[in-house]
Amino acid sequence: MHITAIKATLLKERVLWARKIESIVTIRSADRRSRQRAMPWPGSVLVEVETDEGFTGVGLGGGGLSAIVAIEHYLSPLLTGENPLDIEALWELMYSASYRYGQAGLMLMAISGIDLALWDLKARVMNQPVWQLLGGKVRERVPVYATIREPVWAQAQGFCGIKLGGPYGPADGSEGIRKNETVIATIRERVGPNFDIMLDCARTWDIDYTIEMARILAPYRIKFIEEPILSNDVEGYCHLRRSIHSTLIACGEHVFTRFAADALLKAGAVDIIQPDIRWTGGLSETLKICDLAAAANIPVMPHRGGMAWALHLIMAHPSCTIAEGLVLTEEEANYSVFDGEPVPEQGTLAISNGPGFGLTLQHDRITSFLGSI
Repeated sequence: MHITAIKATLLKERVLWARKIESIVTIRSADRRSRQRAMPWPGSVLVEVETDEGFTGVGLGGGGLSAIVAIEHYLSPLLTGENPLDIEALWELMYSASYRYGQAGLMLMAISGIDLALWDLKARVMNQPVWQLLGGKVRERVPVYATIREPVWAQAQGFCGIKLGGPYGPADGSEGIRKNETVIATIRERVGPNFDIMLDCARTWDIDYTIEMARILAPYRIKFIEEPILSNDVEGYCHLRRSIHSTLIACGEHVFTRFAADALLKAGAVDIIQPDIRWTGGLSETLKICDLAAAANIPVMPHRGGMAWALHLIMAHPSCTIAEGLVLTEEEANYSVFDGEPVPEQGTLAISNGPGFGLTLQHDRITSFLGSI
């Protein structure tokens, strides 16, 4: 079997934040870090790997139009004619050949889409789900936390917690700190003591601000603070972890490859690591990150873990303990180019037994999701 073509299509990012947090939604700070958060997403990249035996694998990466250029003009010619079942060798070929273009960020997002398509293809050739290729399931269901959702709704649906953005940052001064506390106190009062609250700061805080916020929010039992500072600031994360004892420190969605993850883990910089399977190098590389985390006794909570691409890994790897819920209802699952998106029941997720990642690409829907070029 040989690869005959690799197709890449730009898709708009899904808009999943339909449920605002009512009156406690706040206005973003106007400083540089918050403006960065408001930048438009470049879009997802749908990847289709075709073969001379009629099998096709489908994956989803990131990086938008720039990643498509990398796939079509660089990675596709590199892999055409190769055996698609040799996934590990093809990953190393793509990564090694990318040194002139950067072995993180954009190139890893492009590689991720191809790698996921190769795993999907191999599992379809074997008529098995991807989780079976990983050694089988270690759990039947996994608990889910809801990202950017109304807290009482999420609690009523059985989710174990919610994650929201850190509303105010350093530029908002003491008033912003007070407002952050008000937001969290309001949520805690509404959901009670046995429901997790998590904060995603999207790299918009700094070390001193994070330490101060952790101190002030300690009575409200925040489960973790995610990406308060840039993900490559290993020493900064070490300082946070040494200084903060009231909550856990999480990072990882912008940590590209096992090498960057290993640096964080060896330094003891994080309590939780959160690789994104669509960004960090695909399933092949995220598996290695999970193994490194297991050796360091650090739990893995994959970014966007409730979507099929990462859910197969979560079901098969003991270090993955929880899934991030973005697609939480049938209505949201139907807003997709795929049939078969996993949907939580009573706050937990199960995984498909269908071949590949269990998703069926509906080509007639793609036009509605095409991104702008």
